[in-house]
Amino acid sequence: FPTKGKARTAYQRALLALAKKRPVFIWGGPGTGKDAVVHAYSTYTRTPAFVYTFTPGTEVKRWFYSREITEAGTDWSYGTLWNAIVNGVLGTDGVARPALILFSDVDRGTPEQIEEFRLTLDTTSKRIVGPTGEVHTLFPGTQFAFTANSCGTGDETGRMSSQRMDASILDRMGRFVEFTHMHWDDESAILRSKFPTLVEAAPDLIQHLGWATDKIRAAIESEELYA
Repeated sequence: FPTKGKARTAYQRALLALAKKRPVFIWGGPGTGKDAVVHAYSTYTRTPAFVYTFTPGTEVKRWFYSREITEAGTDWSYGTLWNAIVNGVLGTDGVARPALILFSDVDRGTPEQIEEFRLTLDTTSKRIVGPTGEVHTLFPGTQFAFTANSCGTGDETGRMSSQRMDASILDRMGRFVEFTHMHWDDESAILRSKFPTLVEAAPDLIQHLGWATDKIRAAIESEELYA
């Protein structure tokens, strides 16, 4: 986890929200650790987790249920997401536990996908309506996290494929936390551990890379550079 700067504060806020079982919306540029912090929380707390990513053509409703044709006729088939939030996740010891559900890249969803996604957001009120109108309560302790490149305003710079989302969607997503790139002291430590042979051959390389990276990021943030 980050130890310095804005990234450290953002990670703390996100982890605190997760620890309190509150829904949290984490947004920021690519490579800032949005999905990674949720994965880390799942690992450290031994919380079973599922990840659902918005991609072109994805049928969001099928995450919950779909109409299937069987030998007996047509019937509703319930997906992994539905079973996780209604019944929990059954462990090898036979005990059902609450799941952590991560929806990744939600701002890349099309307007049609986002409309279907409203069904998911209603689950943050601890209930969900099935395909035939029946109301189910969520498995106690089920929690949700959302990640995106923008905070719902879209991306006018063209650097990310982010769509606008209306307030009725955003209001259901809990605490908002903006992630930024790590302080270079933290990031360089990660790079040094990943590429020890390179660091040994060129000891100053990581520091020079850091100076260049800081300059580029500052230019992007001040809108002097578009890419």
